[in-house]
Amino acid sequence: MRLTILGSAAAEGWPALFCECPACREARRRGGRNIRRRTAYRIDPDTLIDFGPDAFWQSTAFGIDLSKVRHILLTHSHEDHLNPVDLLWRRKGFSSVGAPLTLYGNAASLERIALAFPEAPELYRSELKMLSPARKVPVGDLQVTPLEAQHAGPQETALNFVIEHGEKAVLIANDTGWWPKNTWDRIQAFKLDIAIIDCTYGLANPKERAHHLGALAVVAMKERLVALDVLKPRCTVVANHFSHNGLGLHEELCEWFAPHGIEVGYDGMVLQTP
Repeated sequence: MRLTILGSAAAEGWPALFCECPACREARRRGGRNIRRRTAYRIDPDTLIDFGPDAFWQSTAFGIDLSKVRHILLTHSHEDHLNPVDLLWRRKGFSSVGAPLTLYGNAASLERIALAFPEAPELYRSELKMLSPARKVPVGDLQVTPLEAQHAGPQETALNFVIEHGEKAVLIANDTGWWPKNTWDRIQAFKLDIAIIDCTYGLANPKERAHHLGALAVVAMKERLVALDVLKPRCTVVANHFSHNGLGLHEELCEWFAPHGIEVGYDGMVLQTP
């Protein structure tokens, strides 16, 4: 599998919209990997994970032909991960694309999409499929197992994903705090080649584990996965989904995580399963 990080920021982006804090001013000054779009991913040519407000920017920046995308996996319904308005432009008259698109998500995500469509999803060449934690589903050539995240509270069950192709497996675990017990139990069924872990609270609140993770909590999650024998020997572990409130620009984050064998995500980062 070939995975591209299309965005690596939390909800506000980085530099954050309307913000003049030192972390945002410095990101603007340095540029490069310190400019972070809202978090999303592509796996191989036809599958996206999340479809947020930066989809147009991401597709043009990284040469993605959205007409070739057949599957979108949605982690949850929050606005930085799901922008259903842009799905309207698949309708005849706005787009010439003829191939169907399947959107997979929890009840809250699919409800937001259905509410955005003034007509039946079929007119937008789209199909909606519900996901439930621990129930593996085929997604094109992939097998996807949703896992319960600790993020959105009682309003909805946010999802992390283990995505498999043959013997290769990738974990997408942004927008989560410390996992509930059932997720820790279920992850033990997998052997991961790549693990991407939430780091929203960054260096400012490194021990935080509620709804998102800080830098020390990322290290603790990696250590727990190692202890459970879930990570393959050459597994690549990446911290991702950063808020400007978490402080630490890209270079400082790389220096901090290097002793722990953890890489720092950035927009355009490409990861390949060995």
